[in-house]
Amino acid sequence: MRQPAIRFLILLVLPLMGCASNDSPAIKESQEAGSPVQVDLDARRPVMMLSDYHLFADLQKQIPNQGVIAYYLSSSHFADYATSRHYLYLPPGKQAQYRANDVLTFPVGTVFVQTLAYSHDLRDPLQGERLVETRLLIHQRRGWVAVPYLWNDDQTDARRAVIGGKTTVRWIHSDGTKRTHHFTTPDMNQCKRCHKQHETVQPIGVRAGNLNLRLEGDSRNQLALWSKLGLLAGLPTAKTEIPQAIAWNDPSAGSVAERARVWLDVNCAHCHNPAGIASVSGLDLSAQQSMPVRFGVYKPPVAAGRGSSGFQFGILPGSPETSFLLHRIRSTDPGVMMPTVGRSLVDEEGTALIEQWIREMHADEQLAQRALNPVKAYSEALEGGDAARGRELFYGTAKCSSCHQAKPDDPGLVGPSLVDVTTRAKRDYLLESIVSPSSKIVAKYGATVLELVDGRTLSGIIASEDANELAITLADGTQTTLAVADVDQRTFSTISIMPSMANILSVQDVADLIEFLSTLKEKPGPLPQ
Repeated sequence: MRQPAIRFLILLVLPLMGCASNDSPAIKESQEAGSPVQVDLDARRPVMMLSDYHLFADLQKQIPNQGVIAYYLSSSHFADYATSRHYLYLPPGKQAQYRANDVLTFPVGTVFVQTLAYSHDLRDPLQGERLVETRLLIHQRRGWVAVPYLWNDDQTDARRAVIGGKTTVRWIHSDGTKRTHHFTTPDMNQCKRCHKQHETVQPIGVRAGNLNLRLEGDSRNQLALWSKLGLLAGLPTAKTEIPQAIAWNDPSAGSVAERARVWLDVNCAHCHNPAGIASVSGLDLSAQQSMPVRFGVYKPPVAAGRGSSGFQFGILPGSPETSFLLHRIRSTDPGVMMPTVGRSLVDEEGTALIEQWIREMHADEQLAQRALNPVKAYSEALEGGDAARGRELFYGTAKCSSCHQAKPDDPGLVGPSLVDVTTRAKRDYLLESIVSPSSKIVAKYGATVLELVDGRTLSGIIASEDANELAITLADGTQTTLAVADVDQRTFSTISIMPSMANILSVQDVADLIEFLSTLKEKPGPLPQ
């Protein structure tokens, strides 16, 4: 399958940014558009109707207004078989700033637009479509704001959906079967969950690699055209310096492994990356992650309720049937499925690719033994170690300080305090706690899995509870308060919410970390520098 076509629409609207000649026929035609784009950069409440922004000259036909461009991605996330179209508004005279390995930076006043629609027949797009939802990401002065809009039955406009919504859709699938589905629009808080990086809402898909593609019917590259038109600053002149992502659904674009990693990147890595809301799980599904255990290979579960289904590892090479990563992306059970927001159906083609990738994956005996017998595999870490480097690991790479305190003013409060750990634990206990945290769980810090009446599952530590409410501290340190009546079932987990560091840290890393922890006294003196 080829990557999505870069339609000639972009060639119509891009010159409107002021870089084409005034004699351009495209400009003359587009100057007949309606009112200029209107974005309130200080609004506390987004406008009610999508039409109020004037982002489109023809809203129903999705023809962009002057100053709005269509843009295209090598791969986009699965949205229950809806087609996805993307548009961008940059304030007049402003530019995006190129970054090689991160999301491009965009000025205040930028608006990202994503419209989701269902073709009446996936085999023949010319039969028309139903517009379902348009999502906006607006860069206000106070930061990025995500807002979903639901289209009306007449297809004339879309209304703000603060609390989300459901839309019944029908279509003929690519295999000729007739399908019916209740499409779920996320609420504004759910939008934030996916778009939050480093505790800040921001765009997530507009990376150089994902935008680096050639326009169909044109010899020019999309990023090069943006640069030429003055929309993008800092683009390297050498093409080889610009990353290029592949289309996961194009077999000619790369190997099974390469395409599988891209699918995981666009569908899962917005949460499962070092800056995402699921970072404390230790699972990093971004395409650039090169450490196998970080993207699930021989990685044991953290407290995930029914999510792991009793399987030992996220990915067990050669055995997709017993890999809980595949189990979760194929599930539609709210207490099991991943991602938890943004889909209700299973991406049949995408999950088939992940299954093939896992089945073709070769076993690694060393990684397997470290995962199955971590204390034995890391026994050499009981001797030696560099405390100063261990301190760097504690506050940096290993992210221990996210949950634990090494000194009284550290923020980590999810796990046991380590301020005086030397007075209560020996090195062998520290080793076991680092590489096999589920072997012995301190009772006060055991995880409770709550299955809620709405189908969701939460895992964490019960902070407080009375007859009416309970507060649970999640692995990321956030605390959620629930009505006791909203809890359908609770289970004490035998799996720690702390991820094992086996196969993540080297033997030397663990030795250094243990050496640092061994310096922590009841009344700590100066920490090693």
